[in-house]
Amino acid sequence: MSDESAPPPPPERGPSKLALVAVAVVALLAGAGTAYALGHRGGGCPGKGFALEVERTKVPTADFRHRIDLLRALYNVRPPADKAQLAAFYGDAAKGMAQGVLVAHDVVRRKLQASDQEVSDALDRFVARQYPQGGRAAFTQALATYGVSETDVRAELRRILETQALFEAVTADAKVTDDDVTKAFAQRKDQLAVPEKRHLRHVVVATEAEANRALARITGGESFQSVAKAVSLDTATRGQGGDLGTLAEAQLDPAFGSAAFAAAKGSTFGPVQTQSGWHVGQVVDIVPGHPVTLAEVHDSLKDALLGEARLAEWNNYLAGRLRRADACYAKGNRPANPKSPSAVTPSTLTPTPATTG
Repeated sequence: MSDESAPPPPPERGPSKLALVAVAVVALLAGAGTAYALGHRGGGCPGKGFALEVERTKVPTADFRHRIDLLRALYNVRPPADKAQLAAFYGDAAKGMAQGVLVAHDVVRRKLQASDQEVSDALDRFVARQYPQGGRAAFTQALATYGVSETDVRAELRRILETQALFEAVTADAKVTDDDVTKAFAQRKDQLAVPEKRHLRHVVVATEAEANRALARITGGESFQSVAKAVSLDTATRGQGGDLGTLAEAQLDPAFGSAAFAAAKGSTFGPVQTQSGWHVGQVVDIVPGHPVTLAEVHDSLKDALLGEARLAEWNNYLAGRLRRADACYAKGNRPANPKSPSAVTPSTLTPTPATTG
């Protein structure tokens, strides 16, 4: 489940990600699996001791279980507790592993293998980005904590590099014309408009009663900043008096965002409950939104359309490979939609270990 895997997006500031959600779980599982009954032979396929088989490549059950462990260590993705959800999780995981096998086969056929030096360079970049303070020592400690070896990480990075190379090859002919950009602008100009943004502060506490006490202190004359520094549980903003910066409503937790964008400039609002606790907020300033011209967004829109076109090509490629693949799964690992690829743009792929916080 690595090749087309995608990690959860980086956390944004403030209540928008006060309750972080791993929205990329499905995409992440897409990176190493296959699909049941694409050519299911029944009988002894994949055979005792194997989780799946695709194009004559058998994946031992032990390797499949190790992959599940790696999902937690490298991507902080954990099997769900609910039995129904767990069955879907294992099906998606197996589908991801089979899809990864198909990708690996095509990487070899096209001679797109990553060199050892490329993998080492990628590992150096990974360590520098994820462990800027402790460096290699912190990386090694994290591996020990989560029972992952450097070999596991190198293998994951190799799969990512090779999937990226295959993605580039498969989607090389995707093109977007200026006429495409003009048409897309006419269809999306409302979405492309710069949204209203608000400079916000917040205090987050554990209970509604505590939030009401914080609100009473603020309405009673204490500064919002001093109350935030005194009681807020958000360590990222507490030292700055609860300052969240200037954000659009879409960047915020829905409940907090709705309250924040209904309040007047200079006012305090709340308590508002999110998954991270109870919030009291303040609107410091309002930056009005405005429409954009085609000239302003032409290049970025063209890039976005090209990305969409390339992703469509990639999905078509994966769907074709899955349709043609001779694959089968062990009981308990059968995906619900074996012929439908779970694909994301490989250029976005990178492990995000739970150990980095």
